Amino acid sequence: MNVGTEAASVSREVSREPTGRSLIASASWMTGSHLLAQAFAYGSLIFLARQLPPSGFGTVAVGTAVVYIATLLVDHGTYGAIMVHPHLTRTYLVRAFWRCFLVGAALAAVMAAAAGPLVSTFANGGDAPAVALLAVCLPLHAISLIPTALLHKSMQFRRLAGATATANVVSAVVAVVAVLAGAGIWSLVARQVVLFGMLAVLTTALCLPGLRRRPAFPPASAAQARERTGDRWFFLFGVTLMLAANIDYLVVGLSSDASLVGLYALAFTIAMAPSTQFSEQVGKVLFAAAASSPETSGQRTVQSVRLMSALLLPLLPVGILLAPVLLPAVLGPEWTGMVAAFQVLWVAGIGYAIDNCIGEALSGTGQIAFRAKVMAARCVATATALWVLVSVDGIRGAALAHLAVFVPYAAVYATVGARLAGTSGRELWRALRPVVAAVVWQLVVTAALLFSLRAAGISYGVAVCAAGVAGLAVSGFLLFRRLGRRRSP
Repeated sequence: MNVGTEAASVSREVSREPTGRSLIASASWMTGSHLLAQAFAYGSLIFLARQLPPSGFGTVAVGTAVVYIATLLVDHGTYGAIMVHPHLTRTYLVRAFWRCFLVGAALAAVMAAAAGPLVSTFANGGDAPAVALLAVCLPLHAISLIPTALLHKSMQFRRLAGATATANVVSAVVAVVAVLAGAGIWSLVARQVVLFGMLAVLTTALCLPGLRRRPAFPPASAAQARERTGDRWFFLFGVTLMLAANIDYLVVGLSSDASLVGLYALAFTIAMAPSTQFSEQVGKVLFAAAASSPETSGQRTVQSVRLMSALLLPLLPVGILLAPVLLPAVLGPEWTGMVAAFQVLWVAGIGYAIDNCIGEALSGTGQIAFRAKVMAARCVATATALWVLVSVDGIRGAALAHLAVFVPYAAVYATVGARLAGTSGRELWRALRPVVAAVVWQLVVTAALLFSLRAAGISYGVAVCAAGVAGLAVSGFLLFRRLGRRRSP
């Protein structure tokens, strides 16, 4: 694939400084289409959970964790390097593509050959052929990597969002049809393979018009390219981020079987959705905007942290309160064992989603070295905490490990990270005060109503749902009034 000639249109598009309106529009497309896509994705996941045992989810979770860790070697910092490279050339992009594709194909062969030992070690009782087939995702990821980075760099979020939504919807439909046809665990495998395959096809197709143009800028000097790209730091960040997000499956699998891994995997997938499926999508826009206009990064960081907090913090008490009622009712009684882990992970998931706004600003303004070092420390701390706490308290211990690491991680970002991003901890707190006040009132109303309803003899399930919804409505009203008044002239 000759992806290099897309560099011309990319460079011209990025040279325009993004306006506030364009950033809002880009974020709206990324989040709106992604929410639609994830409605299908999570809807299919819930449906599959009602049809399949936790052991099937555990097997595929281990295989998927290996795939995502291996994609780091496929990427090797290529995505981040393309995002901040000053003068992309055809030669640079073609070499990057073939390097990624060949590494992906080689790793796929290794993963398929090692599927048996992987399953016996990390998902005892699982299905080795299912893990072997998941290896196909690696070369497919390599195909989509360069086009996706180019679309991000050129701020083509509307087109990319459409491709991502389509891939998620198609993969969800295929998985549901497969499980209804009696495919069992293979429906989960099909969901992943179709997702990676659709992204490879669609992102490549979106880049084809730009492939016919010639590069408009001469290549940068080798010294300038090395200064701007920071390949090693992007690679280190990607490796440690992926390990921190996937190593828990392997640690849990070492001390248990595929069923327990399945319970934890579904709890983690749902609880981390605010970070992985929402904040990271907005973060792609913030990253591109910070790379284009770093002088306004501080103001954007404060605004994004406030908005993300206003959207997510009110969901924190609601999720914790309703989890024991809703999760078994929606997924089935065999998934009750995931509730405690979900409640703990929900706190960490929302916290990491808010912190990510600062992190993307750091990457875009050239502070990727700091972000990579902090992420490396987080990865080591997470692995250590998992090793200790999983042996003590199982999957709840794994969840507590993530929460324990989040606290110092957030403190570093709110102080040193905020300063490097162009703002300060004081500015962030000033922006968050109305959100925190609204959530405090939410907690008061929720607790008072819950105790009152229980004292009146209302069943626990009904009382919890009513109190949670009432508290959420109160925080929503307060936030709308306070933040709306702040925007008024």
